[in-house]
Amino acid sequence: MALNAADIATVSMVCKSFNRLCRDPSLWNKLDLTTLSSYRFKVPHDRLGVWKDQLSSKKLNQLLSSVLDLSKGNTTYLIFNYYVYLSDLQLIYVAERTPNLKRLVLPSSGDLTKVGIVKAMKWWQDLESVTITSVVSHPYIFYAVQEYGKKITELKFTCGFQEYHAEALIKHTPNLRTLSVRSVIVSMKGLCLVLKTMKHLEVVNICHSLIMDRKSPTSRVVVYRIPDLKDHLNKKCLAKLIYCQGNWCLRCKNARDTNPNREPYGHFEDIWREDEIPSLSH
Repeated sequence: MALNAADIATVSMVCKSFNRLCRDPSLWNKLDLTTLSSYRFKVPHDRLGVWKDQLSSKKLNQLLSSVLDLSKGNTTYLIFNYYVYLSDLQLIYVAERTPNLKRLVLPSSGDLTKVGIVKAMKWWQDLESVTITSVVSHPYIFYAVQEYGKKITELKFTCGFQEYHAEALIKHTPNLRTLSVRSVIVSMKGLCLVLKTMKHLEVVNICHSLIMDRKSPTSRVVVYRIPDLKDHLNKKCLAKLIYCQGNWCLRCKNARDTNPNREPYGHFEDIWREDEIPSLSH
């Protein structure tokens, strides 16, 4: 049975020999916080909002302090737990202790400001890939990326993809090669904008996404099928797309299911975790 990061942190407290073994750099290249079950830290159960109170935040601080002390800056791939509520101080604390980070997967919620994002990005100048969630869906993350994240070539959105996101990408991440907007609501205008404008873009994942737009602020919403894209994009742009064949697989149908008895956010973590682009799944 594989030990998670919280387990390793607990084992390190047994004795000096165990502590020394737990500092092996090979254990910390990928720091995966998706599973945090450990009697030592007694973290909350996985559900949205449960990490927001002061006690839970303190437990998260203790865990981060333990695992980052053991990692000694050797982490290049960091996956936060989907349900943690992340603050500016916690993000900056992590950034200061992971200066060699190349891939970052953010949690779904938190209270991050422009100041916090900028301070963290100053430490992460080798960052190449980020999964963006609603915790940083505001365009200010792209200002920080332009200034300090010049090596970023991969982005994944799990918070929807609007026209203003596309405009921010074009302005602040001109070297982007890989974009995933799978299983979310995607602006048709935004999608066309990045495909037609971003010269280095090689692949865009729109699997299971709902592509829609309004022709004008007062008009009805228009939903686009995959065949409709041929009327808006040339062959070169279409060749960059990864999409669900037929746009009617089980995942797509579930995304459109309006049954009130469905778990309100039960599949969100899967959307955050899965991807048809291997480098963006975890």
